[in-house]
Amino acid sequence: LHRVDRRQRQMCIRDRVSTQSTGSDTKHKPKLQTKKSNNNKMSNTGVTVSDSCVTEFNLFKLKGKYRYILFKLTDDLKEIVIEKLAEPSHTYKEFLANLPENDCRYAVFNFEYDAGSDGKRSKVVFFLWAPDSAKIKHKMIYAGTKDAVKKSLEGLQIEIQATDLGEIDENEVLNKCKLISK
Repeated sequence: LHRVDRRQRQMCIRDRVSTQSTGSDTKHKPKLQTKKSNNNKMSNTGVTVSDSCVTEFNLFKLKGKYRYILFKLTDDLKEIVIEKLAEPSHTYKEFLANLPENDCRYAVFNFEYDAGSDGKRSKVVFFLWAPDSAKIKHKMIYAGTKDAVKKSLEGLQIEIQATDLGEIDENEVLNKCKLISK
């Protein structure tokens, strides 16, 4: 934050010096960029994350209100919104069945498993689903927006990027969860 402020001041000084050295009579007041006040994270692709995504994710994480949430890009490619909120009774197989065959999605899943003598565990798993059959433009936007989505959804424990169902097989996810638990 201090570095940005210092750079902005240096730019203002530089602009004032340049207008004085050119001898122009008009006063030049450079505009300072102000930080956005809303909580939407904007990615380098210009896509924002809807406030409802963050609100529902917090209910998912803190109150266990959902088993999983699917997020999608709006048709105008400007915002990430919620596509589906699944009740806690839904299974991992139902989650996989809801992933589209020809389009990308983000998802968070409350993955519960038995850790043997350590008892039952659960991990919040973040998925980037980008099947090979999806449009290239969509895959690029989803990949470029992933970090903004992850920053908006605080508390993610595991990230999985997948292009086919074999990469998000339940046993593969279970192995990743157990690996993190050690």
